[in-house]
Order: sequence, then C-alpha cells, then structure tokens
Amino acid sequence: MTDDLVELVTTHGPGALFFILLANCLGMPFPTSLLLMAIGSFAGQGEMSLFPFVLAGLTGAVIGDQAGHLLGRLGGRLIIARLAKQPRARATFERAERLIWRWSGPGIYFSRWLLAPLGPWVNLATGISGDPWLRVALWDFFGLATWIGLYVTLGYVFSGSVQRMAELSGSLTWLLVFTLLTLLLGWLLLRRWRAATLERLENRASDLQD
Repeated sequence: MTDDLVELVTTHGPGALFFILLANCLGMPFPTSLLLMAIGSFAGQGEMSLFPFVLAGLTGAVIGDQAGHLLGRLGGRLIIARLAKQPRARATFERAERLIWRWSGPGIYFSRWLLAPLGPWVNLATGISGDPWLRVALWDFFGLATWIGLYVTLGYVFSGSVQRMAELSGSLTWLLVFTLLTLLLGWLLLRRWRAATLERLENRASDLQD
C-alpha cells in the first residue's frame, strides 16, 4: 500500500497528501509514517520541494483531527451506544479515555505521534468529554507537527540509506527501526515530563504545609 500512496502523492502533488492524512486522522489505517519518510527522502535527493508537502500534510491532519473532535461533541451519545455493541472498539476507546484522564494535554500530544493508533479515538474522547476546544487544538497541532516533522526529517537526513535499504529488504525494516527510535524518543520525553510534574506537585504540597 505504501508504494501506491507514494505514487499517488508524486503524481498528484501536495493535494493528495492533504487528503491522505485527513483520512488517516479520521481512522483510515494508511502507512502514513512511511509515506512521510519517503517524501523526506525524495526531498533530500532534490526530486521535490519539501515545504508544500509539509504544509498540505499538516493542514489535512489538523482538519481530520478537528473533524473527529467535532464528531465526538455532536454525536457523543450515539457513538457510546454503538461502542457498547463492539467490545474491541469499546476497549480501545477506553484506553484513549484513560490516556486523556491521566495525562491531559500531553496525552493528546503523544497520541499524535508516539501512540498514533489511539489518535482517532482520542479525538472522539476529547469531543465526547467536552474538553476545551482551544486547549485540544493546540496540543493536537504540536503533536501533529512533531509527527510530520520527525518522519520527514528522518527521511530527508537518511535519504540515501532509505532508498538502499528499501531495495534490499523493503519498507518493513525501516518501519521497525524508526518505530523503535520514535518510541525511545517519546519515552525519554514522557519520563522527563512526568518527573517535572511530580516535582511541581511536591513543591506545591511543601508550600501548603508551610
């Protein structure tokens, strides 16, 4: 499927990436991270201009996420009723709810690139729970910018290696490599953020005692 998406984007330009990422953020299981790396690789080899694709992709992803949030706001009761009849979907939705409840804004941020499969469910969960739109939109935007920027940059920097590895063993190897790198980076950021949060809570408790 990745090859088909790459051909679609190279043939029809940034507009195709706009609709692909919009559909992906609404729940279509496209291999978009690999697609972004391929775009970065082509840009690194001078075959395309990177900025129009980044702008179109980010715009499509933001609109897709906000559409999911709006859907949760407008159809919350109906969605919950349908999920009750689908145990697996309900379980995934509950994971998204727990992520938002536990991590709040940073949970939205990490769901856009570190925990991408939960992204569409997080959009619904924030809409159903009535989270403030501006806060959701800001955390979502920064998460999407991180996701697109990370994979495009990796493809750009390692453009020659991506092409050679693809010729030898296909996309799966690089998917695993960059997934591990993404998980490592996300874990380090999450650990640092959690430590900072605990420190603030301890300081606040100390101030109250004083």
